[in-house]
Amino acid sequence: RHWGLGPMAEAEPLQHLHGVARRLLDASLTAQAEDIFVLLLEVLVGFASFTSCLVAVDKLYLYYSTVFYKVMALIWPDSWEPTLRYPGRWKRGAKIPRVLVQLPMFNETHVAARIIDYACKMEYPRDKFEVQVLDDSTDAETRAVVDAAIDKWRALGITIEAIRRTNRQGYKAGAMHEVHDAIKGEFIAIFDADFLPEPDFLLRTIPYFQDKNVGFVQGRWTYLNADESLFCRYQEICLNAHIKCEQYARFSTGNFFNFNGTGGVWRKACIDDAGGWNARTLVEDMDLSLRAFLKGWQFVWVYDVECPNEIPSDYKAYRKQQRRWSCGPMQLWAAARQSVSESSLPTLHKAYLNIFFFGVRMLATNVISFTFYSVLVPLLLLEYVQEVEMEETHHRFMPWWA
Repeated sequence: RHWGLGPMAEAEPLQHLHGVARRLLDASLTAQAEDIFVLLLEVLVGFASFTSCLVAVDKLYLYYSTVFYKVMALIWPDSWEPTLRYPGRWKRGAKIPRVLVQLPMFNETHVAARIIDYACKMEYPRDKFEVQVLDDSTDAETRAVVDAAIDKWRALGITIEAIRRTNRQGYKAGAMHEVHDAIKGEFIAIFDADFLPEPDFLLRTIPYFQDKNVGFVQGRWTYLNADESLFCRYQEICLNAHIKCEQYARFSTGNFFNFNGTGGVWRKACIDDAGGWNARTLVEDMDLSLRAFLKGWQFVWVYDVECPNEIPSDYKAYRKQQRRWSCGPMQLWAAARQSVSESSLPTLHKAYLNIFFFGVRMLATNVISFTFYSVLVPLLLLEYVQEVEMEETHHRFMPWWA
């Protein structure tokens, strides 16, 4: 006051000190938050790296199992060819069993008549052969196409019928479950509407059921429109990795592999023993396969029996298919985990099912593909770039491959 500064001038240094303190506090809190963020990244990347190693172990195991059995089967086919464990030809005097071909479909106007034609052209004794179209279509045009195709083949002497429901409860699984008890055949061949079974499909698959322990026989999928676009070609590569490598390796080593939902034949007694079709998950085929496997049934995967089909050519259909294939196994794992643990399977089979089949193949592979490569890696690089721009000398975390 003596110098004439006044009270406002005396308060300015205090306000300046207060501002500096606030900035220091904000900087400290920011640094702490950044440290927590980096620590969280470390933990997540560590977990992702561990699960990635499990995925790699599973893939390498399947790959080398496939190579091993393929090479050994070339050298000593009688001892190492997996399908030769089962009778691939009719035994002399064998009784020809009755077979039902099931064709589940829903509003598939453009392919409905085609699959009915292919099914009815299959070579099998006509007195032991019938076709059943499970038509849940709500579209009048599709129903008319189905009826016309049925009338044509019925006039040619084929035992064929269409079964329609007043509701779509359970979808495909529900349709097959509702008609199952009335089926007279010993075996049920299942084909989706976009499949084109070869004429000798039944003659080459049914003989395997002479082994009373065989629950289903799965044919190998091939693809009609793989060259239609790069997108279809990509799907063919992914599907062949699953069909030709994963399923072949699991079949060869005696591990669990599932029915693909179509392109195969089931023993009716096996379906009954496993509890029938169930719509509790999006993957009714895998669900039934697992329950049958836990009951002790064996499955056969046949490379030489091809079943052509069409790959989804647009992204919307592909996304819907992938959602089913991704979410369904997780639903099944949650529903059947206790059944697996309480089953009489050997400990190694239980461990493989829980750790590698469900945990690694069905969960970790999908999660890692997104969270690790699409989220964590970009975040790590972003953090690294920020520290370089700030000329920080202590890069607190960088993965070993950076």
